[in-house]
Amino acid sequence: MPKFYKMKKLTVVLLVCFSVSSMYAQNVVSLKNEGDKAMGAKQYVIALTKYEKALAVWGKKPVDNAMIFSMGECAYRVNDMKKSLMYIDQSIIAGYNLDMDYQYRACIMKAQKNTEGYLKTLKEGLVKVPGSKALKETLSKYYFDEGDKHYHEACDIMKKASEQMKGGKFSSSDKAFKVQNDKAKLDFNEALKYLNMALGLTPNDEHAKKVKSNCTNQLQMLI
Repeated sequence: MPKFYKMKKLTVVLLVCFSVSSMYAQNVVSLKNEGDKAMGAKQYVIALTKYEKALAVWGKKPVDNAMIFSMGECAYRVNDMKKSLMYIDQSIIAGYNLDMDYQYRACIMKAQKNTEGYLKTLKEGLVKVPGSKALKETLSKYYFDEGDKHYHEACDIMKKASEQMKGGKFSSSDKAFKVQNDKAKLDFNEALKYLNMALGLTPNDEHAKKVKSNCTNQLQMLI
């Protein structure tokens, strides 16, 4: 084959490759833009579908971290927690929008009833984003709820013991009363532990301060 025809053939091949590459690039941009538009309209199923199609033909160019985060958000909105976690974890690895990443990750753990993962996510998030108000308040609420639960359990124990004493079932010197008294002490002390942890994160939480004060007063009245 003459050299001229070989060069012409090579040129045609290169043009075809360029055209295909250009078509894919345009398709990626188009799909991502369609995803952005759908997300803006809160059409999360459509948005996620468009984003995933764009990702499938993304090629070797740098990943769009904003799109990956949006995919995690969309998956969360349509209750696909497994897929949401996958994309949010990718966003965390990329270091993109970490505050929101960890907020979403905590919500995913909560939706999956994974208490250990929920706490681990909040604590890790505060290490990475120590100034996050949302993460502090969320973890503080968890600690407060735990403390409040123990506080009320202790109060219920003492209320029952008091009713039994009034009913003549035992006196304050009986072993049965001491057992109840010690159970209440344990719960009050556990409540204080969690309340102090909550206040360590949100020191101006008046509700937590009030429950802590009540808890301290109750402890002082126990034998």
